Amino acid sequence: MLRRLLLPLLLALALPWVAHGQQWSTYKPAGAGYSIDLPGNPTIESETSESAAGPVKNYIASVEVGETGYVSMYTVYPMGTDTDADEVLDAARDGMLEDGKSELRDEKRLTIGNLPARRVALYDTESNLVIVNLMLYRGNTLYQSIYAAPPSQQDTDSSRRFFASFKLIDR
Repeated sequence: MLRRLLLPLLLALALPWVAHGQQWSTYKPAGAGYSIDLPGNPTIESETSESAAGPVKNYIASVEVGETGYVSMYTVYPMGTDTDADEVLDAARDGMLEDGKSELRDEKRLTIGNLPARRVALYDTESNLVIVNLMLYRGNTLYQSIYAAPPSQQDTDSSRRFFASFKLIDR
């Protein structure tokens, strides 16, 4: 009888230690002008795509933890691209919705470091995930901090830490 009571108690005590055992680290790509905390060592990728303004370079750092995903991404547009920040943020939001498999849940206009920013939340009906994207446009660079999780995990200590850690720094 004591053994049946002891096992759940030990599990209840051990699980918080496992959750707190994640190794967060600050990701600060050289010359990108920002930093963000990620819950583990990211997988780093880059790709170039064509746009109306010319070649666009995307840099992506991602970490998966269980059913959740953390993505830090920045996109560099060609120098001299004269685009309004709100237009870029609108286009990024619309791009998230263009496949028709996502539903916009919430959108907030923000300011980060005196620059216009957006926080967009959507529900992806295909993957059954909530995707929250914090976006900011500075100069010729679009910064995106993206968190994807099941709806029950949309607002957690880890997601709040991830978004709160985004900082603009000197390039």
